[in-house]
Amino acid sequence: MTGHARKLKAHWCIVVADDHGPEYLPSIGRGEKPSPVQYCRLGEPSTLLQKALNRARQIAPPAQILVIARDEYRDLWESALWFVSPTHRFVSDTRAASALATAAALLSIAADSPSNIVTILPARCYVAHEWILSAALRQLRAALPKIREGVTTLGMVDIDDGIDEDYLIAARADAGPGLRAQAIVRKPTTWVARHLRQQGAMVMYGILVGYAGIFAAHISKYWPGLTNVLTRVIAAASSTDDESRFSASIIRGVPSIVLRSLRWRPPVSRQRAFRLSLRLCFAAVMAITIAFSGSVAAQNAAIATASQASASPDAAHSSSATQRFAKVDS
Repeated sequence: MTGHARKLKAHWCIVVADDHGPEYLPSIGRGEKPSPVQYCRLGEPSTLLQKALNRARQIAPPAQILVIARDEYRDLWESALWFVSPTHRFVSDTRAASALATAAALLSIAADSPSNIVTILPARCYVAHEWILSAALRQLRAALPKIREGVTTLGMVDIDDGIDEDYLIAARADAGPGLRAQAIVRKPTTWVARHLRQQGAMVMYGILVGYAGIFAAHISKYWPGLTNVLTRVIAAASSTDDESRFSASIIRGVPSIVLRSLRWRPPVSRQRAFRLSLRLCFAAVMAITIAFSGSVAAQNAAIATASQASASPDAAHSSSATQRFAKVDS
């Protein structure tokens, strides 16, 4: 096996498509049912989920891509997963069981090798410039061996008033590249978000890159028995070449602190944060989806605004964007 082949074998990707994020009508005029934003096209040929899957294929071979999905939306995601093996589909039937599905996916990758590098991609993010995000993810993977926590996340500098976004508070690390992630502020009000930005907080979208063994150790830390339960579910599904399914019954008796620990947020989940100086890729997805519940004129205006923002002079220079990312606390 060549060095490139070995390196590629170590890269895995999890696409999180069951996020219980916002639901909006793609177009009221068309009489379509509300659906989570990751299944919307937002005026483009592909849904956000399809784009996330394409993004994953740039990171890992198709055989090393896993998807987390919700059973109630099967008709919206099943066709897009044509290349994903049933054994690499982790399906929950409730919002509460969602965290268990992601944990099971991570355990299955760690079982292959604890040194595997896992990239977790949320499917509900609108990416205006794929090449900038790709460069940033490469930087995260390159920095990982130098980070003692073994897990990194990507934060965006927010220059505008965001809508329905989480903010990451980070501080300088004692050693090594990146910033030490300290806490998450969930969907603050406008004036609080403005204050957080002034203090250097970043918008957090749930992108993570880390070693499979570190994720697995974190899962076992809070409730060792959980690893055994999830492993049995995976083994049963693999024996029949079927999807791993997680129902609400599995979480009975699981302490709430365990479920919270599986959300992969600091300070419970120790990780380094890297700041990307451009609000490059996630150009107002919430504003776009909100507009899609209104008139055609509002839809066109939202898409045009996002396109103009992503085509700003700063975003037009890939080398500048990459350099700014690489220089942050490295």
